[in-house]
Amino acid sequence: MENAKKTINLFMKNKYSPNELKAELYKAGVAAMEEGWTFMDASFQLGGKARDDGMDGEEVEQTLRRAFSAQKRSSERPEEKPAPAAQNAAPSAEGFPAQPQTTAPPQTVAMPIINPLSAGMISMEQMLAMGLDTQSLELLQNFKIDPEALSIPWPAADWRKDLAKLLEATFDPDETIAFKVSNTPESSEELVSNIIGQDDSIKKIMKSLDSPEGALLCINAVKGGEDSSDESWHYRYVVVDNPKMSLAKQLAYYKALNLPCAALVNTGANSVQAWVKIFANDEEEYNERVDFLFKTLDSQGFKVDPSNRNAHMMVRMPGVLRGGKQQYLIGLEQGAKNFKEWQEWVEYSLDGKPLIELASDTEEAPKKDQTIVENMLRAGEFFLFTAPPKSGKSLALMDLGLSICYGEDWFGNATSSSDVLFINFELTKSVFLNRLYLLGAKRNLNASTPKFGFLNLRGTALSPIETAQLIAKRIQGAKRLENHDYRVVVIDPISAVLHNPKSTRLNGAPHQILMQMIDTIIALTGCAVVSSCNLDEYPYLESRADSVIKLLPVEGSLNLYQINGNFREFPKTLARECSWIYPRFLV
Repeated sequence: MENAKKTINLFMKNKYSPNELKAELYKAGVAAMEEGWTFMDASFQLGGKARDDGMDGEEVEQTLRRAFSAQKRSSERPEEKPAPAAQNAAPSAEGFPAQPQTTAPPQTVAMPIINPLSAGMISMEQMLAMGLDTQSLELLQNFKIDPEALSIPWPAADWRKDLAKLLEATFDPDETIAFKVSNTPESSEELVSNIIGQDDSIKKIMKSLDSPEGALLCINAVKGGEDSSDESWHYRYVVVDNPKMSLAKQLAYYKALNLPCAALVNTGANSVQAWVKIFANDEEEYNERVDFLFKTLDSQGFKVDPSNRNAHMMVRMPGVLRGGKQQYLIGLEQGAKNFKEWQEWVEYSLDGKPLIELASDTEEAPKKDQTIVENMLRAGEFFLFTAPPKSGKSLALMDLGLSICYGEDWFGNATSSSDVLFINFELTKSVFLNRLYLLGAKRNLNASTPKFGFLNLRGTALSPIETAQLIAKRIQGAKRLENHDYRVVVIDPISAVLHNPKSTRLNGAPHQILMQMIDTIIALTGCAVVSSCNLDEYPYLESRADSVIKLLPVEGSLNLYQINGNFREFPKTLARECSWIYPRFLV
Protein backbone atom coordinates (compact mmCIF):
# COMPACT_ATOMS: atom_id res chain seq x y z
CA MET A 1 0.00 0.00 0.00
CA GLU A 2 2.89 2.35 0.81
CA ASN A 3 4.31 1.93 -2.70
CA ALA A 4 0.87 2.62 -4.19
CA LYS A 5 0.58 5.91 -2.25
CA LYS A 6 4.09 6.87 -3.33
CA THR A 7 3.23 6.18 -6.99
CA ILE A 8 0.13 8.37 -6.76
CA ASN A 9 1.96 11.21 -5.00
CA LEU A 10 4.82 11.16 -7.52
CA PHE A 11 2.36 11.32 -10.40
CA MET A 12 0.51 14.28 -8.89
CA LYS A 13 3.76 16.20 -8.19
CA ASN A 14 5.85 15.51 -11.29
CA LYS A 15 5.69 16.87 -14.81
CA TYR A 16 5.96 14.34 -17.64
CA SER A 17 6.65 14.56 -21.34
CA PRO A 18 3.79 13.65 -23.72
CA ASN A 19 5.52 10.32 -24.38
CA GLU A 20 5.78 9.49 -20.66
CA LEU A 21 2.39 10.75 -19.51
CA LYS A 22 0.22 7.83 -20.67
CA ALA A 23 2.44 5.17 -19.07
CA GLU A 24 2.69 7.12 -15.80
CA LEU A 25 -1.09 7.69 -15.69
CA TYR A 26 -1.62 3.95 -16.10
CA LYS A 27 0.75 3.19 -13.20
CA ALA A 28 -1.00 5.76 -11.01
CA GLY A 29 -4.40 4.28 -11.97
CA VAL A 30 -3.30 0.79 -10.92
CA ALA A 31 -1.98 2.22 -7.65
CA ALA A 32 -5.27 4.06 -7.06
CA MET A 33 -7.22 0.82 -7.55
CA GLU A 34 -4.93 -0.90 -5.01
CA GLU A 35 -5.60 1.93 -2.57
CA GLY A 36 -9.34 1.37 -2.89
CA TRP A 37 -10.16 4.45 -4.99
CA THR A 38 -13.29 4.38 -7.09
CA PHE A 39 -12.94 4.87 -10.83
CA MET A 40 -14.77 8.19 -10.46
CA ASP A 41 -12.24 9.44 -7.89
CA ALA A 42 -9.32 8.43 -10.11
CA SER A 43 -10.90 10.13 -13.10
CA PHE A 44 -11.39 13.41 -11.23
CA GLN A 45 -7.99 13.54 -9.53
CA LEU A 46 -5.51 11.61 -11.68
CA GLY A 47 -7.43 12.24 -14.88
CA GLY A 48 -7.76 15.92 -14.11
CA LYS A 49 -4.01 16.23 -13.65
CA ALA A 50 -3.34 14.37 -16.90
CA ARG A 51 -5.76 16.60 -18.80
CA ASP A 52 -4.12 19.69 -17.32
CA ASP A 53 -0.79 18.35 -18.59
CA GLY A 54 -2.16 18.18 -22.13
CA MET A 55 -3.46 14.62 -22.46
CA ASP A 56 -6.59 14.13 -24.53
CA GLY A 57 -9.70 13.54 -22.39
CA GLU A 58 -10.76 10.39 -24.24
CA GLU A 59 -7.28 8.93 -23.98
CA VAL A 60 -7.28 9.70 -20.23
CA GLU A 61 -10.50 7.76 -19.75
CA GLN A 62 -9.33 4.79 -21.84
CA THR A 63 -6.05 4.60 -19.91
CA LEU A 64 -7.76 4.69 -16.52
CA ARG A 65 -10.36 2.13 -17.58
CA ARG A 66 -7.56 -0.18 -18.67
CA ALA A 67 -5.86 0.36 -15.31
CA PHE A 68 -9.06 -0.47 -13.45
CA SER A 69 -9.79 -3.42 -15.78
CA ALA A 70 -13.40 -2.27 -16.10
CA GLN A 71 -15.66 -3.04 -19.05
CA LYS A 72 -16.06 -0.05 -21.32
CA ARG A 73 -19.65 1.06 -21.52
CA SER A 74 -21.24 1.22 -24.96
CA SER A 75 -21.95 4.92 -24.62
CA GLU A 76 -20.20 7.40 -22.35
CA ARG A 77 -20.62 11.11 -22.08
CA PRO A 78 -17.73 13.52 -21.58
CA GLU A 79 -17.82 14.98 -18.12
CA GLU A 80 -18.50 18.68 -17.70
CA LYS A 81 -15.37 20.50 -16.60
CA PRO A 82 -15.96 21.42 -12.93
CA ALA A 83 -16.30 25.09 -12.13
CA PRO A 84 -14.02 26.48 -9.39
CA ALA A 85 -15.56 25.76 -6.01
CA ALA A 86 -16.60 28.79 -3.99
CA GLN A 87 -18.46 29.20 -0.71
CA ASN A 88 -21.81 30.82 -1.49
CA ALA A 89 -24.73 31.75 0.67
CA ALA A 90 -27.97 29.96 -0.08
CA PRO A 91 -30.01 31.87 -2.69
CA SER A 92 -33.26 33.43 -1.64
CA ALA A 93 -36.61 32.12 -2.77
CA GLU A 94 -36.32 34.53 -5.70
CA GLY A 95 -33.49 32.30 -6.97
CA PHE A 96 -36.14 30.14 -8.67
CA PRO A 97 -38.56 32.71 -10.17
CA ALA A 98 -41.89 31.41 -11.38
CA GLN A 99 -42.23 31.30 -15.16
CA PRO A 100 -45.09 33.12 -16.92
CA GLN A 101 -48.04 30.90 -17.80
CA THR A 102 -47.31 31.43 -21.51
CA THR A 103 -43.85 29.90 -21.22
CA ALA A 104 -43.71 26.48 -22.84
CA PRO A 105 -42.59 23.67 -20.54
CA PRO A 106 -38.96 22.69 -20.98
CA GLN A 107 -37.95 19.65 -22.98
CA THR A 108 -36.96 17.25 -20.20
CA VAL A 109 -34.50 14.43 -20.68
CA ALA A 110 -35.70 11.25 -18.97
CA MET A 111 -33.38 9.62 -16.47
CA PRO A 112 -32.65 5.94 -16.99
CA ILE A 113 -35.10 3.53 -15.40
CA ILE A 114 -33.06 0.88 -13.63
CA ASN A 115 -34.55 -2.61 -13.80
CA PRO A 116 -35.26 -4.21 -10.42
CA LEU A 117 -33.22 -7.39 -10.81
CA SER A 118 -31.55 -8.13 -14.12
CA ALA A 119 -30.94 -11.61 -15.46
CA GLY A 120 -27.14 -11.66 -15.64
CA MET A 121 -24.73 -12.91 -13.01
CA ILE A 122 -22.32 -10.51 -11.36
CA SER A 123 -18.79 -10.72 -12.78
CA MET A 124 -16.06 -12.17 -10.60
CA GLU A 125 -13.74 -9.19 -11.23
CA GLN A 126 -16.31 -6.76 -9.87
CA MET A 127 -17.06 -8.87 -6.81
CA LEU A 128 -13.38 -9.00 -5.95
CA ALA A 129 -12.78 -5.32 -6.67
CA MET A 130 -15.52 -4.42 -4.19
CA GLY A 131 -13.77 -6.36 -1.40
CA LEU A 132 -17.00 -8.03 -0.32
CA ASP A 133 -17.24 -9.48 3.18
CA THR A 134 -18.75 -12.91 3.83
CA GLN A 135 -22.29 -11.67 4.43
CA SER A 136 -22.56 -9.43 1.39
CA LEU A 137 -20.73 -12.03 -0.75
CA GLU A 138 -23.34 -14.68 0.07
CA LEU A 139 -26.15 -12.18 -0.58
CA LEU A 140 -24.86 -11.20 -4.02
CA GLN A 141 -24.16 -14.81 -5.02
CA ASN A 142 -27.81 -15.65 -4.37
CA PHE A 143 -29.32 -12.96 -6.64
CA LYS A 144 -29.02 -12.38 -10.34
CA ILE A 145 -27.48 -8.95 -10.92
CA ASP A 146 -26.37 -7.50 -14.24
CA PRO A 147 -22.68 -6.52 -13.82
CA GLU A 148 -23.30 -3.27 -15.70
CA ALA A 149 -25.89 -2.33 -13.07
CA LEU A 150 -23.08 -2.06 -10.51
CA SER A 151 -21.18 0.52 -12.57
CA ILE A 152 -21.61 4.10 -11.38
CA PRO A 153 -22.68 5.95 -14.55
CA TRP A 154 -21.26 9.31 -15.57
CA PRO A 155 -23.36 12.45 -15.04
CA ALA A 156 -25.75 13.23 -17.89
CA ALA A 157 -24.70 15.92 -20.35
CA ASP A 158 -27.32 18.24 -18.80
CA TRP A 159 -26.65 17.17 -15.21
CA ARG A 160 -27.22 20.74 -13.96
CA LYS A 161 -30.93 20.01 -14.53
CA ASP A 162 -30.89 16.93 -12.30
CA LEU A 163 -32.68 18.72 -9.45
CA ALA A 164 -35.61 19.55 -11.74
CA LYS A 165 -35.72 15.93 -12.97
CA LEU A 166 -35.70 14.64 -9.39
CA LEU A 167 -38.42 17.00 -8.19
CA GLU A 168 -40.64 16.30 -11.19
CA ALA A 169 -40.45 12.57 -10.43
CA THR A 170 -40.82 12.70 -6.65
CA PHE A 171 -42.97 15.73 -5.66
CA ASP A 172 -46.21 17.39 -6.71
CA PRO A 173 -45.85 20.77 -8.48
CA ASP A 174 -47.77 22.67 -5.78
CA GLU A 175 -45.64 21.32 -2.91
CA THR A 176 -42.81 23.30 -1.32
CA ILE A 177 -39.27 22.03 -0.78
CA ALA A 178 -36.44 23.34 1.43
CA PHE A 179 -32.80 23.57 0.34
CA LYS A 180 -29.54 25.16 1.43
CA VAL A 181 -25.78 25.25 0.94
CA SER A 182 -24.09 22.85 3.37
CA ASN A 183 -22.71 24.32 6.59
CA THR A 184 -25.08 27.28 6.45
CA PRO A 185 -27.71 27.62 9.19
CA GLU A 186 -30.69 28.88 7.21
CA SER A 187 -32.50 27.09 4.39
CA SER A 188 -34.65 28.55 1.64
CA GLU A 189 -38.05 27.34 0.48
CA GLU A 190 -39.47 27.20 -3.02
CA LEU A 191 -42.48 25.85 -4.87
CA VAL A 192 -41.63 22.76 -6.90
CA SER A 193 -43.39 24.21 -9.96
CA ASN A 194 -41.05 27.21 -9.89
CA ILE A 195 -38.03 24.91 -10.19
CA ILE A 196 -39.25 22.41 -12.77
CA GLY A 197 -40.58 25.35 -14.78
CA GLN A 198 -37.06 26.65 -15.43
CA ASP A 199 -35.22 25.98 -18.68
CA ASP A 200 -31.56 26.83 -19.32
CA SER A 201 -31.62 29.48 -16.59
CA ILE A 202 -31.54 26.73 -13.99
CA LYS A 203 -27.88 26.06 -14.84
CA LYS A 204 -26.86 29.50 -13.50
CA ILE A 205 -28.99 29.04 -10.40
CA MET A 206 -27.47 25.63 -9.68
CA LYS A 207 -23.94 26.99 -10.16
CA SER A 208 -24.68 29.54 -7.45
CA LEU A 209 -25.10 26.61 -5.04
CA ASP A 210 -21.66 25.14 -5.79
CA SER A 211 -19.49 25.07 -2.67
CA PRO A 212 -16.71 23.06 -1.03
CA GLU A 213 -19.37 21.20 0.97
CA GLY A 214 -22.10 20.98 -1.69
CA ALA A 215 -25.81 21.69 -1.25
CA LEU A 216 -28.66 19.93 0.56
CA LEU A 217 -32.34 19.30 0.01
CA CYS A 218 -35.01 18.12 2.47
CA ILE A 219 -35.99 14.52 1.69
CA ASN A 220 -39.70 15.37 2.08
CA ALA A 221 -41.78 18.42 1.25
CA VAL A 222 -42.01 21.11 3.93
CA LYS A 223 -45.48 22.24 2.76
CA GLY A 224 -48.21 20.20 1.12
CA GLY A 225 -50.15 21.12 -1.97
CA GLU A 226 -53.45 22.97 -2.10
CA ASP A 227 -55.46 19.74 -2.32
CA SER A 228 -53.65 17.82 0.43
CA SER A 229 -56.19 16.60 3.00
CA ASP A 230 -53.63 15.20 5.48
CA GLU A 231 -49.89 15.45 6.17
CA SER A 232 -48.81 12.28 4.36
CA TRP A 233 -46.46 14.39 2.21
CA HIS A 234 -44.31 14.64 5.36
CA TYR A 235 -43.72 10.88 5.32
CA ARG A 236 -43.15 9.98 1.68
CA TYR A 237 -39.41 9.12 1.57
CA VAL A 238 -36.47 8.16 3.76
CA VAL A 239 -32.82 8.28 2.73
CA VAL A 240 -30.51 5.26 2.95
CA ASP A 241 -26.73 5.17 2.48
CA ASN A 242 -23.53 3.84 4.04
CA PRO A 243 -20.44 6.01 3.37
CA LYS A 244 -18.18 3.30 4.83
CA MET A 245 -18.90 1.08 1.81
CA SER A 246 -17.65 1.65 -1.72
CA LEU A 247 -20.04 3.28 -4.18
CA ALA A 248 -20.45 0.08 -6.21
CA LYS A 249 -21.01 -2.01 -3.10
CA GLN A 250 -23.81 0.31 -1.91
CA LEU A 251 -25.41 0.10 -5.33
CA ALA A 252 -25.07 -3.70 -5.27
CA TYR A 253 -26.96 -3.84 -1.97
CA TYR A 254 -29.77 -1.60 -3.25
CA LYS A 255 -30.24 -3.89 -6.24
CA ALA A 256 -29.81 -7.22 -4.45
CA LEU A 257 -32.28 -6.17 -1.75
CA ASN A 258 -34.77 -4.90 -4.35
CA LEU A 259 -35.27 -1.63 -2.40
CA PRO A 260 -38.23 0.46 -3.61
CA CYS A 261 -36.11 3.45 -4.65
CA ALA A 262 -37.63 6.59 -6.11
CA ALA A 263 -34.12 7.89 -6.96
CA LEU A 264 -30.40 7.25 -6.53
CA VAL A 265 -28.09 10.24 -6.04
CA ASN A 266 -24.29 10.33 -6.19
CA THR A 267 -23.26 12.54 -3.27
CA GLY A 268 -20.04 13.75 -4.90
CA ALA A 269 -18.03 12.04 -2.18
CA ASN A 270 -18.12 8.40 -1.17
CA SER A 271 -21.78 7.52 -1.06
CA VAL A 272 -24.88 6.73 -3.13
CA GLN A 273 -28.02 8.00 -1.43
CA ALA A 274 -31.17 5.99 -2.10
CA TRP A 275 -34.54 7.72 -1.79
CA VAL A 276 -36.64 4.82 -0.48
CA LYS A 277 -40.40 5.03 -0.97
CA ILE A 278 -42.23 4.87 2.38
CA PHE A 279 -45.53 6.63 1.55
CA ALA A 280 -46.90 6.45 5.10
CA ASN A 281 -50.20 8.06 6.01
CA ASP A 282 -48.96 9.39 9.34
CA GLU A 283 -45.96 9.48 11.67
CA GLU A 284 -46.84 6.19 13.38
CA GLU A 285 -46.96 4.25 10.10
CA TYR A 286 -43.80 6.03 8.94
CA ASN A 287 -41.89 4.89 12.04
CA GLU A 288 -43.15 1.30 11.67
CA ARG A 289 -42.08 1.09 8.02
CA VAL A 290 -38.71 2.74 8.63
CA ASP A 291 -38.06 0.34 11.53
CA PHE A 292 -38.77 -2.62 9.24
CA LEU A 293 -36.53 -1.17 6.51
CA PHE A 294 -33.58 -0.46 8.80
CA LYS A 295 -33.82 -3.85 10.57
CA THR A 296 -33.89 -5.66 7.22
CA LEU A 297 -30.86 -3.75 5.98
CA ASP A 298 -29.01 -4.37 9.23
CA SER A 299 -29.73 -8.13 9.07
CA GLN A 300 -28.03 -8.24 5.68
CA GLY A 301 -24.90 -6.39 6.84
CA PHE A 302 -25.88 -2.91 5.59
CA LYS A 303 -25.65 -0.45 8.51
CA VAL A 304 -27.64 2.79 8.28
CA ASP A 305 -27.11 5.79 10.56
CA PRO A 306 -30.18 6.05 12.87
CA SER A 307 -30.33 9.80 12.17
CA ASN A 308 -31.39 8.96 8.58
CA ARG A 309 -34.85 7.99 9.86
CA ASN A 310 -35.68 11.70 10.35
CA ALA A 311 -38.46 12.60 7.91
CA HIS A 312 -36.96 16.11 7.64
CA MET A 313 -33.44 14.87 6.88
CA MET A 314 -31.38 17.13 4.60
CA VAL A 315 -29.86 15.02 1.80
CA ARG A 316 -27.60 15.71 -1.15
CA MET A 317 -29.07 17.95 -3.85
CA PRO A 318 -28.21 16.80 -7.40
CA GLY A 319 -27.07 19.34 -9.97
CA VAL A 320 -24.35 21.11 -7.94
CA LEU A 321 -20.63 20.76 -7.36
CA ARG A 322 -19.27 19.59 -4.01
CA GLY A 323 -15.63 20.53 -3.77
CA GLY A 324 -15.33 20.29 -7.55
CA LYS A 325 -17.17 16.94 -7.80
CA GLN A 326 -20.66 16.53 -9.17
CA GLN A 327 -23.66 15.68 -7.01
CA TYR A 328 -25.89 14.09 -9.62
CA LEU A 329 -28.72 11.67 -10.36
CA ILE A 330 -27.72 8.07 -11.04
CA GLY A 331 -31.24 7.00 -11.92
CA LEU A 332 -34.94 6.95 -11.08
CA GLU A 333 -37.31 4.12 -10.12
CA GLN A 334 -35.36 1.05 -9.07
CA GLY A 335 -36.60 -2.10 -7.39
CA ALA A 336 -40.05 -2.83 -5.97
CA LYS A 337 -42.85 -0.49 -7.02
CA ASN A 338 -43.87 0.42 -3.47
CA PHE A 339 -43.14 -0.38 0.15
CA LYS A 340 -45.92 -2.95 0.57
CA GLU A 341 -44.72 -4.90 -2.47
CA TRP A 342 -41.17 -4.79 -1.08
CA GLN A 343 -42.30 -6.13 2.32
CA GLU A 344 -43.87 -9.12 0.57
CA TRP A 345 -40.69 -9.65 -1.45
CA VAL A 346 -38.61 -9.67 1.76
CA GLU A 347 -40.93 -12.25 3.33
CA TYR A 348 -40.75 -14.67 0.39
CA SER A 349 -37.35 -14.01 -1.18
CA LEU A 350 -34.88 -12.67 1.38
CA ASP A 351 -34.19 -15.87 3.30
CA GLY A 352 -30.61 -16.45 2.14
CA LYS A 353 -31.65 -18.97 -0.52
CA PRO A 354 -31.11 -18.51 -4.28
CA LEU A 355 -34.07 -17.37 -6.34
CA ILE A 356 -35.90 -20.11 -8.24
CA GLU A 357 -34.66 -20.65 -11.79
CA LEU A 358 -36.80 -22.22 -14.48
CA ALA A 359 -35.86 -25.00 -16.87
CA SER A 360 -37.42 -22.86 -19.59
CA ASP A 361 -34.70 -20.23 -19.03
CA THR A 362 -32.43 -22.32 -21.29
CA GLU A 363 -33.58 -23.95 -24.52
CA GLU A 364 -31.00 -26.74 -24.45
CA ALA A 365 -28.59 -28.32 -22.00
CA PRO A 366 -25.43 -26.20 -21.60
CA LYS A 367 -22.03 -27.51 -22.57
CA LYS A 368 -20.35 -29.25 -19.67
CA ASP A 369 -17.36 -27.60 -17.99
CA GLN A 370 -13.83 -28.34 -19.17
CA THR A 371 -12.51 -31.76 -18.13
CA ILE A 372 -9.32 -31.37 -16.10
CA VAL A 373 -8.59 -35.04 -15.35
CA GLU A 374 -10.27 -37.60 -17.59
CA ASN A 375 -13.02 -39.56 -15.80
CA MET A 376 -12.17 -37.74 -12.53
CA LEU A 377 -12.50 -33.96 -12.48
CA ARG A 378 -14.02 -30.97 -14.30
CA ALA A 379 -13.52 -27.24 -13.81
CA GLY A 380 -15.67 -25.87 -10.99
CA GLU A 381 -15.64 -29.14 -9.02
CA PHE A 382 -14.08 -30.17 -5.70
CA PHE A 383 -11.61 -33.09 -5.76
CA LEU A 384 -10.49 -34.74 -2.49
CA PHE A 385 -7.49 -37.09 -2.27
CA THR A 386 -7.45 -39.24 0.89
CA ALA A 387 -4.68 -41.54 2.14
CA PRO A 388 -3.08 -42.60 5.43
CA PRO A 389 -0.90 -40.09 7.34
CA LYS A 390 2.66 -39.57 6.02
CA SER A 391 1.98 -41.64 2.91
CA GLY A 392 2.96 -39.00 0.33
CA LYS A 393 -0.25 -37.01 -0.19
CA SER A 394 1.57 -33.68 -0.68
CA LEU A 395 3.88 -35.18 -3.30
CA ALA A 396 0.87 -36.76 -5.02
CA LEU A 397 -0.80 -33.33 -5.28
CA MET A 398 2.41 -31.76 -6.64
CA ASP A 399 2.59 -34.64 -9.12
CA LEU A 400 -1.00 -33.90 -10.17
CA GLY A 401 -0.16 -30.21 -10.60
CA LEU A 402 2.83 -30.94 -12.84
CA SER A 403 0.79 -33.46 -14.85
CA ILE A 404 -1.92 -30.86 -15.55
CA CYS A 405 0.65 -28.20 -16.49
CA TYR A 406 2.05 -30.50 -19.19
CA GLY A 407 -1.15 -32.42 -20.06
CA GLU A 408 0.48 -35.67 -18.88
CA ASP A 409 -1.26 -38.70 -17.37
CA TRP A 410 -1.85 -38.90 -13.62
CA PHE A 411 -2.73 -42.24 -11.98
CA GLY A 412 -3.31 -43.56 -15.50
CA ASN A 413 -5.80 -40.83 -16.44
CA ALA A 414 -5.23 -38.21 -19.15
CA THR A 415 -5.23 -34.53 -18.15
CA SER A 416 -5.94 -31.27 -20.00
CA SER A 417 -3.07 -28.78 -20.01
CA SER A 418 -3.86 -25.79 -17.79
CA ASP A 419 -2.28 -23.33 -15.38
CA VAL A 420 -2.23 -24.62 -11.80
CA LEU A 421 -2.07 -22.58 -8.58
CA PHE A 422 -0.68 -24.53 -5.61
CA ILE A 423 -1.48 -23.13 -2.13
CA ASN A 424 1.27 -24.31 0.23
CA PHE A 425 0.30 -24.21 3.91
CA GLU A 426 2.79 -26.74 5.24
CA LEU A 427 6.32 -26.57 3.80
CA THR A 428 8.98 -23.88 3.72
CA LYS A 429 9.53 -22.37 0.30
CA SER A 430 12.89 -24.11 -0.18
CA VAL A 431 11.55 -27.56 0.80
CA PHE A 432 8.51 -27.04 -1.43
CA LEU A 433 10.60 -26.13 -4.48
CA ASN A 434 13.11 -28.92 -3.85
CA ARG A 435 10.28 -31.47 -3.86
CA LEU A 436 8.83 -29.96 -7.02
CA TYR A 437 12.18 -30.11 -8.84
CA LEU A 438 12.74 -33.68 -7.64
CA LEU A 439 9.40 -34.72 -9.12
CA GLY A 440 10.21 -32.93 -12.37
CA ALA A 441 13.56 -34.70 -12.65
CA LYS A 442 11.97 -38.13 -12.02
CA ARG A 443 9.42 -37.48 -14.77
CA ASN A 444 11.72 -35.71 -17.23
CA LEU A 445 9.50 -32.63 -16.94
CA ASN A 446 10.89 -29.13 -16.43
CA ALA A 447 9.64 -28.04 -12.98
CA SER A 448 10.52 -24.45 -13.89
CA THR A 449 7.33 -24.02 -15.91
CA PRO A 450 5.39 -20.72 -15.84
CA LYS A 451 2.15 -22.74 -15.81
CA PHE A 452 2.82 -23.86 -12.21
CA GLY A 453 2.17 -21.03 -9.74
CA PHE A 454 2.23 -21.20 -5.97
CA LEU A 455 1.37 -19.16 -2.88
CA ASN A 456 3.22 -19.80 0.37
CA LEU A 457 0.65 -19.14 3.12
CA ARG A 458 2.30 -21.04 5.95
CA GLY A 459 1.85 -19.00 9.13
CA THR A 460 -0.63 -16.60 7.52
CA ALA A 461 -3.41 -15.64 9.97
CA LEU A 462 -6.44 -15.51 7.71
CA SER A 463 -9.94 -16.87 8.25
CA PRO A 464 -11.14 -19.45 5.69
CA ILE A 465 -13.28 -16.89 3.86
CA GLU A 466 -10.42 -14.36 3.84
CA THR A 467 -8.20 -17.13 2.45
CA ALA A 468 -10.74 -17.81 -0.29
CA GLN A 469 -10.95 -14.13 -1.19
CA LEU A 470 -7.15 -13.77 -1.25
CA ILE A 471 -6.79 -16.79 -3.56
CA ALA A 472 -9.53 -15.48 -5.86
CA LYS A 473 -7.96 -12.00 -5.93
CA ARG A 474 -4.55 -13.43 -6.87
CA ILE A 475 -6.11 -15.53 -9.64
CA GLN A 476 -7.99 -12.56 -11.08
CA GLY A 477 -4.89 -10.35 -10.82
CA ALA A 478 -2.75 -12.96 -12.59
CA LYS A 479 -5.32 -13.19 -15.37
CA ARG A 480 -5.48 -9.43 -15.87
CA LEU A 481 -1.84 -8.53 -15.43
CA GLU A 482 0.24 -11.63 -16.13
CA ASN A 483 -1.75 -13.53 -18.79
CA HIS A 484 -2.22 -16.59 -16.56
CA ASP A 485 -5.53 -18.46 -16.60
CA TYR A 486 -5.53 -20.71 -13.54
CA ARG A 487 -8.17 -23.43 -13.85
CA VAL A 488 -7.03 -25.57 -10.90
CA VAL A 489 -6.35 -24.58 -7.29
CA VAL A 490 -4.52 -27.13 -5.12
CA ILE A 491 -4.71 -26.58 -1.33
CA ASP A 492 -2.24 -28.54 0.77
CA PRO A 493 -3.12 -29.46 3.43
CA ILE A 494 -6.76 -28.47 3.86
CA SER A 495 -6.63 -28.84 7.66
CA ALA A 496 -3.93 -26.13 7.99
CA VAL A 497 -6.53 -23.45 7.19
CA LEU A 498 -8.06 -24.06 10.62
CA HIS A 499 -4.81 -23.76 12.58
CA ASN A 500 -4.60 -20.01 13.20
CA PRO A 501 -6.16 -17.62 15.76
CA LYS A 502 -8.74 -16.19 13.37
CA SER A 503 -10.05 -19.63 12.47
CA THR A 504 -10.09 -21.00 16.01
CA ARG A 505 -12.39 -18.17 17.09
CA LEU A 506 -15.00 -19.09 14.47
CA ASN A 507 -18.26 -20.71 15.48
CA GLY A 508 -19.35 -23.77 13.58
CA ALA A 509 -18.15 -27.25 12.71
CA PRO A 510 -14.65 -27.29 11.12
CA HIS A 511 -15.75 -29.37 8.15
CA GLN A 512 -18.55 -26.90 7.33
CA ILE A 513 -16.16 -23.95 7.59
CA LEU A 514 -13.74 -25.67 5.18
CA MET A 515 -16.53 -26.48 2.74
CA GLN A 516 -17.68 -22.86 2.76
CA MET A 517 -14.14 -21.77 1.85
CA ILE A 518 -13.99 -24.29 -1.01
CA ASP A 519 -17.41 -23.27 -2.35
CA THR A 520 -16.40 -19.59 -2.21
CA ILE A 521 -13.21 -20.20 -4.23
CA ILE A 522 -15.21 -22.10 -6.85
CA ALA A 523 -17.93 -19.42 -6.96
CA LEU A 524 -15.43 -16.56 -7.37
CA THR A 525 -13.06 -18.21 -9.86
CA GLY A 526 -14.79 -21.12 -11.58
CA CYS A 527 -11.68 -23.21 -10.86
CA ALA A 528 -11.51 -26.83 -9.80
CA VAL A 529 -10.34 -27.09 -6.17
CA VAL A 530 -8.12 -30.03 -5.23
CA SER A 531 -7.07 -30.95 -1.71
CA SER A 532 -6.12 -33.88 0.51
CA CYS A 533 -6.74 -35.20 4.00
CA ASN A 534 -6.10 -38.33 6.03
CA LEU A 535 -8.43 -41.31 5.65
CA ASP A 536 -11.75 -40.66 7.43
CA GLU A 537 -10.47 -37.30 8.77
CA TYR A 538 -13.33 -35.25 7.27
CA PRO A 539 -16.25 -37.54 6.29
CA TYR A 540 -18.37 -34.46 5.57
CA LEU A 541 -15.89 -33.21 2.95
CA GLU A 542 -15.87 -36.66 1.36
CA SER A 543 -19.66 -36.61 1.11
CA ARG A 544 -19.66 -33.10 -0.39
CA ALA A 545 -16.74 -33.58 -2.81
CA ASP A 546 -17.53 -34.10 -6.50
CA SER A 547 -14.61 -36.52 -6.84
CA VAL A 548 -12.90 -38.63 -4.19
CA ILE A 549 -9.79 -40.79 -4.63
CA LYS A 550 -9.08 -43.05 -1.65
CA LEU A 551 -5.77 -44.89 -1.18
CA LEU A 552 -6.04 -47.86 1.17
CA PRO A 553 -2.88 -49.73 2.28
CA VAL A 554 -2.68 -53.34 1.16
CA GLU A 555 -2.24 -55.55 4.20
CA GLY A 556 1.21 -57.13 4.42
CA SER A 557 2.76 -54.81 1.81
CA LEU A 558 4.73 -51.77 2.97
CA ASN A 559 4.40 -49.59 -0.14
CA LEU A 560 1.40 -51.08 -1.94
CA TYR A 561 -2.00 -49.35 -2.00
CA GLN A 562 -5.44 -49.99 -3.46
CA ILE A 563 -7.01 -47.07 -5.37
CA ASN A 564 -10.76 -46.51 -5.10
CA GLY A 565 -12.53 -43.71 -6.96
CA ASN A 566 -16.00 -42.30 -6.32
CA PHE A 567 -17.29 -39.51 -8.60
CA ARG A 568 -20.45 -37.47 -8.93
CA GLU A 569 -20.21 -36.95 -12.68
CA PHE A 570 -18.18 -39.99 -13.76
CA PRO A 571 -18.55 -43.77 -13.28
CA LYS A 572 -16.87 -45.32 -10.25
CA THR A 573 -13.44 -46.77 -11.00
CA LEU A 574 -12.65 -50.41 -10.44
CA ALA A 575 -10.23 -50.98 -7.58
CA ARG A 576 -6.62 -50.91 -8.77
CA GLU A 577 -3.25 -51.24 -7.12
CA CYS A 578 -0.42 -48.71 -7.08
CA SER A 579 3.05 -48.64 -5.57
CA TRP A 580 4.72 -45.86 -3.61
CA ILE A 581 8.22 -45.42 -5.02
CA TYR A 582 9.57 -42.15 -3.64
CA PRO A 583 8.64 -39.50 -4.68
CA ARG A 584 5.65 -40.84 -6.69
CA PHE A 585 2.74 -43.23 -6.70
CA LEU A 586 3.01 -45.50 -9.76
CA VAL A 587 0.04 -47.34 -11.22
